[in-house]
Amino acid sequence: MIAFPAAAAAISLACALLVAWDGWRRPKPDKAAWAISFGLFAAANGAEVAGEIGGWTPLLARAYYLSGATLVVGFLALGQLYLLAPRRTAAVGPGIALLVVALAGSLVWAAPIDDARLAADGWDALERGGALKATAIGLNAGGTLVVVGGALVSAWRFLRRGVQRHRAIGCVLIAVGTLIVASGGTLTRLGRPEYLYVAMAVGVAVIFAGYLEARRPGSAPAAVASGSMPAVAPLPPTNGRRGTRTNGASNGHAARVPLTAAPPVTPFDAPDLPADPAIAYLERRLLPMDGKALTDAARVWSVERPDVDRFGREEARRVWALRLRLSPAGQEAFDRHDAATRLQLAELYHEVLAPGAAALAAERHAAAGGP
Repeated sequence: MIAFPAAAAAISLACALLVAWDGWRRPKPDKAAWAISFGLFAAANGAEVAGEIGGWTPLLARAYYLSGATLVVGFLALGQLYLLAPRRTAAVGPGIALLVVALAGSLVWAAPIDDARLAADGWDALERGGALKATAIGLNAGGTLVVVGGALVSAWRFLRRGVQRHRAIGCVLIAVGTLIVASGGTLTRLGRPEYLYVAMAVGVAVIFAGYLEARRPGSAPAAVASGSMPAVAPLPPTNGRRGTRTNGASNGHAARVPLTAAPPVTPFDAPDLPADPAIAYLERRLLPMDGKALTDAARVWSVERPDVDRFGREEARRVWALRLRLSPAGQEAFDRHDAATRLQLAELYHEVLAPGAAALAAERHAAAGGP
């Protein structure tokens, strides 16, 4: 039986370390909550392994029940709430979490243990009174509802908007993994206690896979990434013919520029629009705003402001890729914003505006009889 909790402990510990490392590089409160949750999974399974190898003690029984049976799902829910409502959760979340941990710890520490059953039954020898049982059930049931419900609502929103499908997949995996973990206690009623640890190992692995998928940066469409996205509106012609424009040469001959080319982007305060309508929108409407107004405008487009003061490697590439598409004046305005705002703009461009512009361009190209 020891193999199942040992595997669950190893998987949980690896997840906790990777999330903690990610949080160290790019600090965010949801990462801290999830790292604590995976750490609690590892502690509960580690207590089970230690009890099976060296014999159960009252300390191991209390450690197991506090970490695995009481607090772990609550911290998963806290991380989910930071993603769903970051500002409100940041205002009250830490205080409530400390209060719950103190309450649960006091109840578990004060719970009596039947010494006659300890060697044979392990943590089950801990006698759960009404207050402790209510606390554990409330945290597990409420936490599962928050995690599963929040993850599925987030997935539905992403799918409805047609953007960030990798995050929708990640949210679904998190919901499924949480339900698998929650099912472990039900499966033990079949008379096979090892099912609890099988469910924990599989559930934690699925949750972590969902976490990685949801945090994975989305890639821009190939046409956008290569800079060859076709224009979605005709360039202002100066020779009277649609689809071409002159280069202003003094010899009177017009240099024809096809609509599918990517001409240099004009400054954001110039009268001519850039060929890329997503860039035009950023330069004309968003970049001139101050930080708070820009953040609020981006949130309308489903893009939240990240809580960062520096970029990860992949984030830096995405921010730089957007900067290269801006006009010189746009780049100057872009550089005046802080790191979090620039990263928010990069996500807005790559995940929302550019894919929409590319889809419209494809529709217009098809309507015009293109291949």
